[in-house]
Amino acid sequence: MSSPKTVSYQDVLEKDFYCKCGAWVYCPDMNGTRLDKTGKEIKTIGEGCTKKDQTGEYMECPECKQFYYLVD
Repeated sequence: MSSPKTVSYQDVLEKDFYCKCGAWVYCPDMNGTRLDKTGKEIKTIGEGCTKKDQTGEYMECPECKQFYYLVD
């Protein structure tokens, strides 16, 4: 596996996400929802689709195991 990469949280919510190796990682159909502080429903990445470590929240390519850390 090469060094970790980053991906925009908003981009993942809005369009299909493919790894640099070409493997599919996530699509918006997998999105969930939650209520924000004001009670408004907002989109979130589906439950169980991300992992966390000491560096932050990330998605992992199922094929090449590349990590993509989520950034704002």
